[in-house]
Amino acid sequence: MSCVACGVSFDADSDIVVCPECGAPHHRECWKAAGQCACADRHGDGYEWQPKRIVIGDTANVGRQESASPANAFEQERVICPMCGNETLKSEKYCERCGYYLAHDREGAYENDDMPEFVGLFDFDSAEPIDGVPAGDIRRFVGSMWVYYIPRFIKMSRNHGSLSFNFTAFLMHGLWFVSRKMYGIGLPLMLLMTGTTCYRAYYAHIAQSLDGDRLLFFTSIYFLLAGLEFLVMVLCGIFGNRLYMRFCAAKVKKINARATAANATASQFNEAVEEEGGVALIPSLSVSICYLALLYVLQRGLLF
Repeated sequence: MSCVACGVSFDADSDIVVCPECGAPHHRECWKAAGQCACADRHGDGYEWQPKRIVIGDTANVGRQESASPANAFEQERVICPMCGNETLKSEKYCERCGYYLAHDREGAYENDDMPEFVGLFDFDSAEPIDGVPAGDIRRFVGSMWVYYIPRFIKMSRNHGSLSFNFTAFLMHGLWFVSRKMYGIGLPLMLLMTGTTCYRAYYAHIAQSLDGDRLLFFTSIYFLLAGLEFLVMVLCGIFGNRLYMRFCAAKVKKINARATAANATASQFNEAVEEEGGVALIPSLSVSICYLALLYVLQRGLLF
C-alpha cells in the first residue's frame, strides 16, 4: 500500500497514521505536514478509503476511492507469505518483502481428484507453515505416505518440543533414511551397522579359540557394539520424523529458490517438488541387496 498524501509505498519500517474518519493511511510525517487527512475534503460525502493496486508511476488516482468490482477483487485480496508473514497481493507471484514464490500457494493448487475418499479424514490447511514451508508443498514432496507424515509434522511444528516415534525408522535405521533420500544420514548409518554386523560374525568365528584376557576384551567390544546398535535404532525411531520434516522443508525451500530465479509457473514448481521428493526406490533396493548379500556371506562363513 501507499501513502495517500505522497504516493510512496510503505515498508516494514514505515511509521503509519490511519485517518480515524475514513481509514486512509499516511506517513506520520505527511500527516503532520498537512495537519489533517489528505482526503479531508471528501469526508463530508461519507467517503471511506479502500485499498487498491497502484501501478508504478501512476499517482493520479492515489487516495481516491475505487469500487471493488469482480474484475479487480482478486487483485485487491492479499495473502500471507509463509516465510516472513508479510501480506502480499494475491495477484502477485512473489512475496513483496522476501521474494518467496507464492504462485503455487493458491486456492485449488492442491486439489487432486484421484485421491481416495479416506484422505478426507486427514484434512489440513495447505497454507499452514511447517518449518517455514506451506503444508501443501510438504505433502507433495513426501508423496503417497503424506497421510502418515503430515499430521505428525504439523504437530511437531506447532509444538516445537514434541517428538513422534517412527517404528519403521527404528527397525530399518539407515535404510529408512536412504529410502527417504536423506543419503547424508542414511549411508553413514548403513556403514556403521554393516561394520557391527561384520564384527559379530568375526567374534563368532574366533570366540572358541580365545581365552582369558583376550576373550574378555573381544567380548566387551561385542557387547559395546551391540549396545551402540540398539542406541542408534532408538535414536532413529525418536528423531527420524523430525529430521525428515526439516529435510523436506529445506529441500522445498531450495526448489522454491530455483523456481523464483527461473520465473517458473505453478505447475513447473509442483512438478519439481514431486520429482525431487517421494521414495528413492532404486537406491533403497541397491543398498538392501548389498546388505543381504553381505549377511549371506557372513552366515556361510565365506568372509572369515
